[in-house]
Amino acid sequence: MLTKRPVIAAAFLVVLGLVFGATLVTGFGSWRGMGIAFGASQPELGGPAPDLPNNQALESLNGSFVAISKAVQPTIVQINVKTEAPKVAKNEQNNNDNNPFKHFFNFGNGNGDDNGGNGGDNPFFQFQPQQRGPEEGIGSGVIITSDGYILTNNHVVKDAAKKGGITVQMTDKRLFDARVIGTDPTTDLAVIKIEASNLPVAALGNSDDLAVGQVVLAVGNPLGLSSTVTEGIVSSLGRPLQISEDKDIGHYGISNFIQTDAAINPGNSGGGLFNIKGEVIGINSAIESTTGMFAGYGFAIPINMAKGVATDLIKTGKVNRGYIGVQIANVDQTMAEALGLDRPRGVRIDQIVKGGAGEAAGLKQNDIILTVDGHETNASNQLQGMIGMHHAGDRVTLHIWRDGKELEKTVTLKPREDVAENTSDENGTVQGESDVEKESAKSTATIDNIGMSVRTVTADDKDKYHVSNGVVITSVAMASVAYDGGLGRDLVITEAAHQKVTDAGNFEKIIKANQGKAVGMNVVDTKGDSHFFAIKVPSE
Repeated sequence: MLTKRPVIAAAFLVVLGLVFGATLVTGFGSWRGMGIAFGASQPELGGPAPDLPNNQALESLNGSFVAISKAVQPTIVQINVKTEAPKVAKNEQNNNDNNPFKHFFNFGNGNGDDNGGNGGDNPFFQFQPQQRGPEEGIGSGVIITSDGYILTNNHVVKDAAKKGGITVQMTDKRLFDARVIGTDPTTDLAVIKIEASNLPVAALGNSDDLAVGQVVLAVGNPLGLSSTVTEGIVSSLGRPLQISEDKDIGHYGISNFIQTDAAINPGNSGGGLFNIKGEVIGINSAIESTTGMFAGYGFAIPINMAKGVATDLIKTGKVNRGYIGVQIANVDQTMAEALGLDRPRGVRIDQIVKGGAGEAAGLKQNDIILTVDGHETNASNQLQGMIGMHHAGDRVTLHIWRDGKELEKTVTLKPREDVAENTSDENGTVQGESDVEKESAKSTATIDNIGMSVRTVTADDKDKYHVSNGVVITSVAMASVAYDGGLGRDLVITEAAHQKVTDAGNFEKIIKANQGKAVGMNVVDTKGDSHFFAIKVPSE
């Protein structure tokens, strides 16, 4: 039988245990008054949202970017390319690193890594010439039809293996084999095809409506990071970058780029540049960088040009582009003054291609093309872009400046294969001139105020340069008027200030008679090609 004292003690202990257990269950952390801690309280993190005045505009803008990105991302694909063999040797790669205008096609070493197979220390624009196997790379493309036609860059797919070289990955992770429909190195564009249906198709806008400062979004697969969106503005229009590595293109390359500060990197090639309506207004194609990665500016091909190229490639597999058949140059202040223009405007014809459309239409060297079908043109690349959007057989109306007068010429464009590569006149001479020249009274001359020395052409010079008259430049002083105007040794000046140059003394008199004026000169190089230069003769 138990005694009363032990029962009372046991009851007290039971009550004490119940109180202690209840304290633990209810999360009572500590008995601070007694200095005893039984647990830690949950910390309160962060604070209240700041009280901002009228934040609705920013929220609306943010919502718009989110909506645009969601709508356009499915129309951009990742293009995976496998080549037959490495294309660039190690020493060539080092030389390319000095070129600030990089294509951004993300090459890897073909090891099948999740990051696009790049490997090594540099995960960006890397070649692995030491490997014997094929290379792999990542680019981007824009879906332009629901049945699988995709617009991209020529440099993305041009080296793809003929069998199994191109695969396309959608944003929903579906994979398709692709084949090349056609390429256009002149504009760095290409069209590929996958066998699919009911695909999301990008809306194609009007790049002619672009303005500097307009907000744009770049969408692609940079650095192996699929479906990436960046935002920026149109920084400039009509940038004349020569980025093509195809030597066969020569002066036929069309470069009339949209410049943007939206971040784009290797792998973005062929992706879309979108406006705030969700329309493609450019195909991303290049970056300006000393590192091969984004350093401020990227460049896109205007979609209006791309649409014409894509249509031709889908229909025939090639582009039926028309050409005037001229070589052209920009007009600066001195040249404008020498040709009688009120200000620098238009594009000057430097040479007429024999057998070309320009010759047939009666265009002449030093004609200034002011407009094409009523649209002003003030830069060589701008004129190339305008003409490049026409087909062979199309007729264009040129408003030109010639000998102080304005006139119009209608040109029926010809295909490139009908245009001779040799851009010089048959004999480099001015029509109507006699083959017999009078003996020069002065065989050499030094004109100090323009910093140039000349000598009268000899019989050997006439044979070498295919000229019948003129003076050979024997020296040009550094930082002189002639030097700044682009003149150099071993060029032959056949005409100056619209006058035939017969000898060194005659040339000296022409220069002295035009002090304080701009003087234009017809100049022939060692290949027999004729060019036009202009200098401003200082007053004594």
